[in-house]
Amino acid sequence: LEFIGIVSGLICVYTAAKNQIVTWPIGIINSICFLFLFYQVQLYSDMILQIYFFASSIYGWIFWQKRKGIEIPISHSSQKVFCFLIFLIFISSYLLGEFTLKLPIFFPGYFPLPPVFPYFDAFTTTASVVANFLLARRILQAWYLWVAVDIVCIVIYFMKGIDLIAIEYIVFLMIAIQGIRHWNAEFKLQHSV
Repeated sequence: LEFIGIVSGLICVYTAAKNQIVTWPIGIINSICFLFLFYQVQLYSDMILQIYFFASSIYGWIFWQKRKGIEIPISHSSQKVFCFLIFLIFISSYLLGEFTLKLPIFFPGYFPLPPVFPYFDAFTTTASVVANFLLARRILQAWYLWVAVDIVCIVIYFMKGIDLIAIEYIVFLMIAIQGIRHWNAEFKLQHSV
């Protein structure tokens, strides 16, 4: 499960950075694997995130298919909108962290152990939701959010002892930096014509 999740995750992020539609069906496989894995290691926000990734992979696949040979241009969100999204991520992280802390109280049969790193885990979840939505809409700032998510995930996963996934996120970080470069270059090329 961990191996399939890691391989599909690497392929998914690499193909997203290269702007290829195959990223979305591979993302579906990845989200199914990690749903079960994160449940096992009590990263409940990350587990919930996989449900979102599953749905957003279907959305991204449909949205990118609509182009029918016409490439949807990469766009750039305004600074005001991006600042609002950052604010929303932090508020949502707090609320989700509070919610996951209560899961063992509300559902002790399903969540017998308390969450670990509830607020940082919630941050990576909420920021990933926003980043994935921006990625599906081909908005450049998605990659900056992915860099922040990857850095926090690397620390959490090493501390939790899931080293292979932490190493995967180091690779994700490098791919996200490449995604910034690739999409910035494409964005500039679109606007120089």
